[in-house]
Amino acid sequence: MDYFDVLLAEFGKESDRAAVILAASVTDELLRTLLSAYLVPVTSSNDEVFDGANAPLGTFSSRIEMAYRLGLISVKFTRDLHLIRKIRNDFAHNIHGCSFNDARIKSRILELTRSHGIIGRSPHHFSGEVTPRDAFLEAASWMIFHITKMGKEISSLSTAREEWGYSFVYDNDSSKSESAAETHNLVKELS
Repeated sequence: MDYFDVLLAEFGKESDRAAVILAASVTDELLRTLLSAYLVPVTSSNDEVFDGANAPLGTFSSRIEMAYRLGLISVKFTRDLHLIRKIRNDFAHNIHGCSFNDARIKSRILELTRSHGIIGRSPHHFSGEVTPRDAFLEAASWMIFHITKMGKEISSLSTAREEWGYSFVYDNDSSKSESAAETHNLVKELS
């Protein structure tokens, strides 16, 4: 059983709305986990970068953008994650009658499917009709699989060295090092 089969089995019993919201929520949480694993670790249980009303990485959109800006995901993957986010928003905010058969949803799913191309490149695996729901779940499942794999392989950034000002002493012999002499001269100029 591959990752697509697992996701289909899990979300197969859900309504369209629940399947989209759950798939997007899993993707969002995996992005948080990926970013958290990559960034310098925090010592407290509360991570202000992710938690709280004003957290800079508190939204799916901001996490997508940060993962891209840190070079963790490609521009195509970024665009496709935003499509997943927009589809999620459509289902979450349109209370009445939102389904995979809505023209706007179908259009976004078609854009997503064309972008990654897995279904088109795998005609034997996807024999028969591929519904918009199937296409969405295929896209979401491979993206979830990829982010999960990245999270297992990523190394975190290390804490920066202390800046020179935390250890500089004016009373040291500035002739001992060129950089210390340059710093001493700069401090004299600024005084």
